Formats: sequence, structure tokens, C-alpha cells
Amino acid sequence: MACSIGRITLLVLSLLQCAAVEATTERSVDANTTLWRLGQAVRPDQQVTMPQVIYALWQHNPAAFRDQNLHYLLKGARLKVPSREQMLATPAEQAHLWYYGELAKQQLPTRLATAQPAKPEAVATALGPEAAVAVPQPIRPAAQPAKPVATAPRPAPSPAVTPAQAPQVASGTSRLQQELGFEQRFFASRGLAAAERSQQLLSYRALWSYEAANRRHQLDLAPYLRWHQSDSDSNLVDLQQAYWRYIGAGWEFKAGIDTLFWGVTESQHLVDVLNQSDLAAGVELEAKLGQPMLQLRRSGNAGTLDLFVLPYFRERLFPSPQGRLSPPLPVNHDLAWYESSSGKHNLDFALRYSQRFAGLDLGLSFFSGNNREPVLVPTANAELQPRYYQMEQYGLDLLWVQGDWLWKLESIYRRSGPFDYVAATGGFEYTRVGVFGQSWDLGWIAEYQYDSRGKAATLPGQNDLFFGWRLALNDIAGTEFLFGVLQDLDQRQSRSIKLEGALRLTDSLRLSLNGWLFQSNNPQDALFWLRRDDYLALQLTYFF
Repeated sequence: MACSIGRITLLVLSLLQCAAVEATTERSVDANTTLWRLGQAVRPDQQVTMPQVIYALWQHNPAAFRDQNLHYLLKGARLKVPSREQMLATPAEQAHLWYYGELAKQQLPTRLATAQPAKPEAVATALGPEAAVAVPQPIRPAAQPAKPVATAPRPAPSPAVTPAQAPQVASGTSRLQQELGFEQRFFASRGLAAAERSQQLLSYRALWSYEAANRRHQLDLAPYLRWHQSDSDSNLVDLQQAYWRYIGAGWEFKAGIDTLFWGVTESQHLVDVLNQSDLAAGVELEAKLGQPMLQLRRSGNAGTLDLFVLPYFRERLFPSPQGRLSPPLPVNHDLAWYESSSGKHNLDFALRYSQRFAGLDLGLSFFSGNNREPVLVPTANAELQPRYYQMEQYGLDLLWVQGDWLWKLESIYRRSGPFDYVAATGGFEYTRVGVFGQSWDLGWIAEYQYDSRGKAATLPGQNDLFFGWRLALNDIAGTEFLFGVLQDLDQRQSRSIKLEGALRLTDSLRLSLNGWLFQSNNPQDALFWLRRDDYLALQLTYFF
């Protein structure tokens, strides 16, 4: 282990010496370019919302738009692609508020407007109504680094105050955003432990951020609370963010607690290993617990390099059988076993290098420390003991943009406890803009999941095929739906089906739905123990 870390450290020092100038990747605008498609091509991951991407493109390329009007993208212009941090500089709630506000103001189809350019020599390309996000905000100087904010997406608008209206004082700027959620889950049948068919959850999340006047110092605090009506094991008090960040010229340093995301595929995220999963929030494993960390980032022409030191480990949160969507036996956290003699205080280490080559986004990652996924071992007392082995993981993620096609790949090699294996998820997403004669976007998704452990794999995905459809109506309510099926190719009767949807009811109220159907008749299958947990969840979120 020490030798591996030593080799990685030498590699890190070498890359740090190479990365000195901020990257300047550009994209050209031709007659077929729309801002929405361009935004899809440069969107770094799903944690960045499309309005955040589009606003950052407009903000950092004033010369690419006639009179800085987002409805007029000039043919022949070259757009500088902002960094992920620059895209996240505008909170998701505010970006969506601007997006739908401008969309509601639009009186004429954009294609008619672009047919009447004021300057004959500047031909504007058609944006489509989904790209109308003209926000009358000043352009930030290129020399000023943008302010990164929360990485977890919360795509509904809340504040009615724009940055231009926010109080600017010599000591800096602060902002508070809050959301209150109520979730109702309906299960098709009673659980294995005779658990109730109807369950309620309440949640509260806040984000307080402070930015110094010189934009170099930033403080973020994001508490999260959850109450489960039927399961005390699913109750949670967590700090998803509580950090100080210093932004320098081409580098930045962060200390505290944060929630970060790695990955590009839709059906699972193999390379995403920094944060612990909150299984009580859903079987998707996308909800995360805050992770204490020290992070150093260096950006330049050679790419972006992130170094992480993780001094404390968070155990995985499991619901009890009464809370549904749980393992077949209760998990006893008091019996938790660690391969490392330091236990939760083992010093974990990670790094990630990323670079963009024209239409190809590349990510290389390494992790050494406590495995976030425990091995659950039955005990004589009809309980499960979580065992946390040490692990080394080498990861690769690729996103290749070809017109309307997105080709995706995540692959890992992992050594951990009794397992030494390779896993990969790869496939494509094809998006058709303007289907059914409307301004709707319809995406076709197909991904293949492979795990060299075969049937010994601890999660579904050893030889499975995922296919699905994503529909975005591009309306004022921001209506979106995703339907997907994960089919086991070894066992015809083993599959899971999911449905997701969301729409904005008012400027401050959002309705979301999430449904799962599990089918399996093999007790050795990971889905077998969820076969009675088919459910549909409706959630109302109020932003204030």
C-alpha cells in the first residue's frame, strides 16, 4: 500500500508542475448549432443543471451573442467552455428561476425572431425555446475566479433575488436558501417483516454561503435533517457541506465537509467512491453523506488535478426492515469490523485527473482507504455484521460527444478483501430535439453492466442491460420524466424498473415522483429480497 501511495505521489507532483495555465477549450458555432445542444455537449456531469451550463456559456462569451441577447447566438462564433466550478457559480435554484422566467416572457418562437437579425453580417442560429435564458447580469471579469457552490443538484427555483440585487458590502456577500420536503411512499404489499404499506418522510435542507469581497474566500454550510414515520434507523441529522475554500490563480484549497460526485453513466456510478451512500434515501445509491476532507485542486492546460485526504470514515446508513427497501436481516452497526486497525480514523487518500479533448472528456481516478461498500455477514443472532475492508481502486470515466449522441463509459479495477475484480458500465444516450411537433426533447439510453465476479457480485450489474427513455417537455414547469429497465441477461425473471418525474407547481413548490418495481425468483439474486418492496413515492418540496 505504501509503495502504491508513493508512486501516486510522484505522479501528482509531476502533474502539478505541468498544470500552470487555465484551460481554454473552445467550441465553434455553425448553422446547425443550438445553445441547448452545445450545453449538453459540454455539461460535465449530472450534478450541474442545464440552466447552470447555459448561463455560464452566456456569461463567459459576451461576444458570441448579438447585443448580449441569448436568443441570438452568432454563426461562426467560438465559445470558450467554462469550467465546472464556473458553471456551479450560480446556484441551481437561481439558474432555474431565470430560465423559466425568461421562457415565460418569450412571446414569439425563437426561429421567427432569428430570421430578422439586426446586422446582416451576423447570422444568428436558432436556439429553440429550451435555450431562452437571457439573464441581464454583468459579465464577470475573466481574471476573477467563479464561486463554486453545492454539488448536489436541487433543480427547483427558490430565491426571487438575483446576484445583482443581493447586498454587496465590503465584508462580502452571504446567501441563505432553504427547502422543506414531504414524501409519501405507497408500497404494493406488506414487507417481509410485516412493514406498513404507507410511509411518510419529512426532510429539511438549507444552504448558507458566504463569499468574501475579493471572491477568494468562501464558506458553505448545508445541514440536512430527515424524519421517517416508521423507521428510527432512517432518521438522519447530517452536514452535507461545512467547508472553507480559498481560490487562487489556477489553484484552490478546501477544508471541511463536502459532498462530491464522480461519474458519467446513468444506470450506476462505479467510480464514485468519495462519499458514503445513504441507502435509507433510496436504492439508487445516489444520496450521499457528507465527507470530511482536505482538497487541493490545480487547473491548467495539462488538465485539472484534485488531491483528497479523507481523515474520517462514515459508515453506510441502512434502513431497518420496518423502513422497507432494506436487507433481509437488520444491520447491527455496533458489530462493525474494520480491516484497518485505525477503524473510522483510517487516513484515506484519493486523486482525480480530468481533461477535455475536443468532444472527449477524460477522467482518471485513484482511491486508497476504507471500502465504502461493506460486506454483510450473517451472525448467530439473525443480524448482519458490516465488514469494511481496505481497498485500492483505479477508475476511468469517458464521455464522448458526437452531435446528438453521448457515448459514456465507467470502468474500475478494485482490490478489496476477498474480491479482486474488474467492472464496467458503458453505453450511449441519443437525444432527439423537437419530437412530436413540440419543443420536447426525447432521449434514448442504453448501457451494459459487467462485473468479473459474476453471480458473486454484491450488487446487480454483473451481466445486465439497462435501457430507458428521458423526456423533457421544456415547459415553464420544467416537466421531466425518466423510465428505465435493468434486465439481468443471465436470469430472465430478474429485472428492476424505475420511473422518475418532476415538475414545478409554483415558483416555490415542486412535485417529484419516484417508482420502483423489482422482479426476481432466485434467492441468490440481490433483487430477491426487494421483491415485496415495489413502491411509488410522491414528494412535495417547498423552497424559501
